[in-house]
Parts: sequence; C-alpha cells; structure tokens
Amino acid sequence: LEEVRTGMLSLRKGLADELRARTGSDRFGFIAQHRGMFSRLGLTPAMVEQLREQHGIYMTGDSRINVAGLNTQTLPVLAQAIVDVGG
Repeated sequence: LEEVRTGMLSLRKGLADELRARTGSDRFGFIAQHRGMFSRLGLTPAMVEQLREQHGIYMTGDSRINVAGLNTQTLPVLAQAIVDVGG
C-alpha cells in the first residue's frame, strides 16, 4: 500500500513538473499538493473538448483526471496536450 501511495505522489509531482517546464508557470503546482487518485485540472469545458477531439485524451467535463491511470511515459504527452489547448 505504501508503494502505491508513493507512486501516486510521484505521478502527481511528475505531472506538475512537466506542466511547469512547458508553461514556465506554477499554475498547476497544486497537482503535486493534492492527494488521492483524482485531480481537477481547472480547465474549461472547451479545453476538455479540445483534449478529446485533438489529442484523444478523456476526462470528465469539469477536467477531473484519474492520476492513477497515468505513468511516466504519458506524463509528458498529457502535459504537452494541456499546453496545446491553452492550459
């Protein structure tokens, strides 16, 4: 269980770091501070739709993602897609 918990924290930090590197901003720093399997990214419904249509990335309409479904290979892809849609 501890391994799962620390793995989730690592994924959260990794996504926040990827977004920071691509945006030059700490706007998404909150992701690393949250806990649990899910996180809301604060994207607009239009951005969520663009992620679906242009990048094949699916999340709920309020931009909630399943952090547990990510891995180290998908973090950069997700971060770049978020930047591409204006996140």
